[in-house]
Amino acid sequence: MNPGIPVAFLQLKKQPRRLLIALAGIAVSSVGIVCQMGFEDSLFRSATRLFQEFEADLVVLSPQYQFMVLPAQFSERRLYQSLAVKEVESFTSIQLGIAPFKNPETHINRNVYVVGVGRTGRAFTNPVWDSKVRALQSPEEMIFDAKSRPEFGPVADRVRSAPLETEISNQRVRIVDLFEMGASFSADGTVIASDEGFNRLFPSRRVGLVDLGLIHLKPDADPEAAITALRSLLPADVDVLTHAALNAREQKYWRSTTPAGFIFRTVMIVSILVGCVSVYQILSSDIAENLKQYATLKALGYPDTYFAKLTFEKAWLLTSMGYPVGFALAYLVYIAATHLTLVPLVMTSARAIGVYLLVLGASAAAGLIAINRLRRVDLSELF
Repeated sequence: MNPGIPVAFLQLKKQPRRLLIALAGIAVSSVGIVCQMGFEDSLFRSATRLFQEFEADLVVLSPQYQFMVLPAQFSERRLYQSLAVKEVESFTSIQLGIAPFKNPETHINRNVYVVGVGRTGRAFTNPVWDSKVRALQSPEEMIFDAKSRPEFGPVADRVRSAPLETEISNQRVRIVDLFEMGASFSADGTVIASDEGFNRLFPSRRVGLVDLGLIHLKPDADPEAAITALRSLLPADVDVLTHAALNAREQKYWRSTTPAGFIFRTVMIVSILVGCVSVYQILSSDIAENLKQYATLKALGYPDTYFAKLTFEKAWLLTSMGYPVGFALAYLVYIAATHLTLVPLVMTSARAIGVYLLVLGASAAAGLIAINRLRRVDLSELF
């Protein structure tokens, strides 16, 4: 057989309708996988976005802490006790809570995530955020996330002109400045207040209890040594983690505890199966139609590896023609979802290439399953 003849392509285009159905299956499979990965990545990144912005070498928290929406309090005295460890330079206390925010135009309440920042030490990696928080003059003053969902009203537009007065938790507050972080799956909007401002919004919480302690170590201090010293010094009502470990713990909660992780994995498996079934059907039908021709080639001495290579080439062609369509549709979904939810979905080159290789591998596996029929065939029964 002339190796220059594109046998795989010619056999595929022999049945245009079947080819289009297979390409549609691969495109749908690609859309499902790419979108699933995008939503999952966006969920877990946005869930820890606030924590990623914290400036901390170590974090002190209660052993009862679950995740950012369900934290657990501990005494701020533990943070003052941490200063006895030689590696510790300073700390910042953090309080977390959810409270109703009154839309200044519609007067409809919508829950907002409230972050209370203590007056000591650094709180955020972004020095602009820190300076804005330190500039708060009274418990009524707060700063608002300009990238919060629009249901909170035109807060950002009005604050850019003058401070805005509204209510949070039925308490009069004044939004005096803005920062930019973005909504997440766990918080539609965020405000940052001083610790006095936070306590004013949550009067039922006992003063002196905090949710997180951001520990700043001295230059060249060993984090592991500091963790060991802090765990030995502090009572069992608190735990000490690295900043990275806290982020990983938060993501693990979303992946393993909430239904979101299971849903994402299920969608991915179903999407892969759709692609495999589409490729298997067209390649199995192709082998059935050309079984006598393939058997003749085997009788002439063509090895099984030749047919395996031919099948892989067909799988590669199907993937290479169907995946770009699916990728383009998924990219449009990314743009639309980012616009509607205000939670950014980021398309990365690693994801684009990785999904292509995943779909190609699934298609090749389906092709190898389909070619088993040719391996098992008895040549004498075909003539």
